[in-house]
Amino acid sequence: MEGRKHTRFAVQLPVSFSGDQLSNEGTILNVSTEGCAITSDTVPGDGVYLQLAMQLREPEEPVQVDLAAVRWVSAKRFGVEFIKIRVEEGERLKKFVKALESTA
Repeated sequence: MEGRKHTRFAVQLPVSFSGDQLSNEGTILNVSTEGCAITSDTVPGDGVYLQLAMQLREPEEPVQVDLAAVRWVSAKRFGVEFIKIRVEEGERLKKFVKALESTA
């Protein structure tokens, strides 16, 4: 298995996700600026593309990821790589991850 380029930080944050054939909610288990792991009752197939709405901080609006690819799947968990995220959304994500780094 390849090593990660970016450190992932353990969290428990709400997320909603949708794709061509599915729409559901889950919990983000870990996050980096490049991707995250999600646990959910609905697990998409490997290679599926999704849109995500990640609730990083209350009461802020969720961070929107326009395109994420499912890179691995197991039982009730899956990992996604963020492929397309608007600049302002990406900046909010980077700021959030940087705050996690400073408390780690």
